[in-house]
Amino acid sequence: MTQKDVKKTRNIGIVGHGGAGKTSLVEHWLFETGAITRLGRIEDKNTVSDFLDEERERGNSISLSLVHIKHRDHLIQIIDTPGYADFIGEVVAAVPVVDSLVVVVDGVDGLQVGTDNCWQYADDHSAPRLVFINKLDKDTSDFYRVLTQLEQSYGTKCAPIGLPIGSGASFEGIINLMATSDESAVPENAKGQFSKYREKLIDAIAEADDALLEKYLEGEALSQEEMARGLLAGIKTCSIVPVFCGSVEKNVGINELLDIIVDCMPSPADCLPRKATKGAEEEVEIHADPNGPLCGLAFKTLTAFVGNLTCVRIFSGTLKADSEFFNASKGVKERLGNILHMQGKEQATVEAAGPGDIVAIPKLKSTVAGDAVCSMQQKLKLPGIPFPEPWTRIAIEPKSRADEDKIGQALRKLTDEDPTFLSYRDEATRDHIIAGMGDLHLDVQISRLKNKYKVDIETKLPKVPYKETIKGKTDVQGRYKRQSGGRGQYGDCWIKVEPLPHGEGFEFVDKIVGGAIPRNYIPAVEKGIVEALQKGIIAGYPVVDIKVTLYDGTYHTVDSSDMAFHIAGSMAIQKAVLGVKHCLLEPVMELEVVVPDDAMGDITGDLNGRRGRIAGMEPRAGKQVIKAQVPFAEVLRYSTDLRSMTGGRGSFSMKLSHYDEVPERLAQGIIASAQKEKEET
Repeated sequence: MTQKDVKKTRNIGIVGHGGAGKTSLVEHWLFETGAITRLGRIEDKNTVSDFLDEERERGNSISLSLVHIKHRDHLIQIIDTPGYADFIGEVVAAVPVVDSLVVVVDGVDGLQVGTDNCWQYADDHSAPRLVFINKLDKDTSDFYRVLTQLEQSYGTKCAPIGLPIGSGASFEGIINLMATSDESAVPENAKGQFSKYREKLIDAIAEADDALLEKYLEGEALSQEEMARGLLAGIKTCSIVPVFCGSVEKNVGINELLDIIVDCMPSPADCLPRKATKGAEEEVEIHADPNGPLCGLAFKTLTAFVGNLTCVRIFSGTLKADSEFFNASKGVKERLGNILHMQGKEQATVEAAGPGDIVAIPKLKSTVAGDAVCSMQQKLKLPGIPFPEPWTRIAIEPKSRADEDKIGQALRKLTDEDPTFLSYRDEATRDHIIAGMGDLHLDVQISRLKNKYKVDIETKLPKVPYKETIKGKTDVQGRYKRQSGGRGQYGDCWIKVEPLPHGEGFEFVDKIVGGAIPRNYIPAVEKGIVEALQKGIIAGYPVVDIKVTLYDGTYHTVDSSDMAFHIAGSMAIQKAVLGVKHCLLEPVMELEVVVPDDAMGDITGDLNGRRGRIAGMEPRAGKQVIKAQVPFAEVLRYSTDLRSMTGGRGSFSMKLSHYDEVPERLAQGIIASAQKEKEET
């Protein structure tokens, strides 16, 4: 790839709320530029970018997809992303590897939660962006209402570069404010709006370039070429967010939008340099130079019939087929064969990938989303991708032995594909847990388990990892004696049991003197005690924060054995725990909830109703952050509940804070339920 090729490349991420028309926009671009000969429709389940079975069945995107088109001798590489919050991980993966974004907004519904989420990620990465207001042919659409929403939510930097002619059924075209300077060419019913917004656009463009500002202040008119240059400067620094409009369904504004992308959106060479780390701490700038050091970022794993495909964006240098690279994130060397250019699910082999290229590499062993790709000589590491933590969790069980044999490999493939999907064994509850971004996300993954990997599972709410402890002291004897002909079994021990402070765990003290119990049997006593505590005594949960002192006992020279003293220790600790005041402990989570101002009252009231304690509140980036401590049992379904309460505008994170005593009225029900389950088992 030459520097000229880099300048003629555009990497665009298509983002926005679900149903705004992103996939349809991409499909029209493919058709209008001749990349496909037949226009697909979501309703007909035949679009290029929605090619997964689950996407076609559900009628919405669930995974990002890669396509590319040629327009005016420029290569435009496009990442089409899902719009629903359950699949926000796909947007998180795409934003760091594109050079600009097209935010598609529904002209009827206006700004929605998906718009806010995408805008926030764009702000986090200082990503240049353009807004496309779609569906202006619909009866209840209103360009100016949506424009006002944009300005109120995201600031006056949102500047129209196109105005609609008519609306709804009378929508007939667009006035391009960049290309039209003569008011006489504007329809009579749009002249007032034209003058107002063209002047606003010229003001914004002039302020983005010092030379243009000086010329503008001197009263000179800006040429179309100068306006394009100033607009590019403003977009690069995010001081201007151009707003265009049209109708994908009526094919109005589609080609004009491509012209704007070619003329005004940054190429890889125009973007501000990326920052990489060389060695331990040295920071270096990465430029879009084909002859520079190799530096790229893996951002997505796709599964195909040929095996895994790892999607990589190259920022600098050239990666050649049948070569090797260094994974700086893992510290391992990778060998690659083919390099593929993707068109939905279709693949074309290329010889090399240079700055700006977005490609897929098959059958890599170690490289996953967030890993840095670099040369063996200069080991440059880019920042990883901070995927959000999935907090919607369910427990699963295979339905049959055949499902049990296949489930491990199937879940590994799903987690490789999607970093926001987790699968793990909870050692405390012995549940197999899967976690995702929401109920829809998990529903899709369960569907893929069944349809793609032929694995059937049953689901249930995860168990809460309660713990048991004691609140008093006692001395007890554990005596095990069994005689059934021949050599018998005999073990006898005395232990003192007392509570430890919260978080201290377990302590065993050996105070045997005078050979009351032979030294070789003492480890067996401790092992019996530890095993009983791990299995649980009150309700089947591990017993913690307990000190056990072994201080006396007796033995038989013939009948005593490790097994006998193991059982004696187990009997003693069970008698001790049941004989003193005991209680259940529950995990308490440290919760941080981010919500709009108008949801504050509802959220704090809800947290109080969940036995939560509000620790503080503070503003952050136009929203409110509520910090609270809430029992884990009360937030098992919190992601779903929060989304419902805030219309999808709230988010949260949580981590374990500590364990606290379960109120007695609740503990009685938990113990009764555990005992019933044990009896049924």
